[in-house]
Amino acid sequence: METNNTLPRPFHVIAGASKGIGRALVEKAGQAGHSVYAISRNAPKSPSKYGQWIKGDVTQPQSFLEQLPSVINCLTFCPGTVILGPIKRLTTEQMIEAYRTNVLDAFILIQSLLPRLGRNENGSIAFLSSVAARSGLPNHCAISTAKSALEGFAIALAADLAPNIRVNVVAPTLTPTEMGKRMVGGETAIRMIENKHPLKKLPGVDEVAATINFLHSPDAASITGQILKVDAGLSSLRLNEH
Repeated sequence: METNNTLPRPFHVIAGASKGIGRALVEKAGQAGHSVYAISRNAPKSPSKYGQWIKGDVTQPQSFLEQLPSVINCLTFCPGTVILGPIKRLTTEQMIEAYRTNVLDAFILIQSLLPRLGRNENGSIAFLSSVAARSGLPNHCAISTAKSALEGFAIALAADLAPNIRVNVVAPTLTPTEMGKRMVGGETAIRMIENKHPLKKLPGVDEVAATINFLHSPDAASITGQILKVDAGLSSLRLNEH
């Protein structure tokens, strides 16, 4: 099969790209032919052959704007602080921190990059949420509140930016990253959590990254304002106990 080499390479900015899903997305996007600009406060543990890494804090986009292209086709926002704990132990400061890193930081970055995103007629923005945004889970008050707000922001943003820029959200269940394992207490807990999912598995970071990459692709050209759950059926299926 002949490939079309005349199509321009999309410029893809990934914020929060040093580890986990963001790091996996750098590889997926690069393999898909994107010109990747990976932004994070800390360098990734292992370098990628795709794109370039930019040290930056999304709360201060002016510090790295000059290193980004003048036209941005795809933008993925992965940062966010995961704060867990029962309501009786949560502090006001923790609630504010969860909201700031998941919602306000996204707002700051998007607003600063809008002139570059708006220079094309097929731009795409993707946010990373959580199944916890719409599922009641114990110890998740802070992160559920923040991710619910992020999803609301994304849907309103999709309306604001139509028809030229699409905006979507990917909401995974727990992924067995280093942070995910640490959050739940290790491999034994991971196996117990897997069994609570209808598919008896948790999605890997590559699966979630591939879903984000799909939403940025021409194959998703008619998809906007959507929240796509990658959760092994957890949020919508209830199976009989055997």
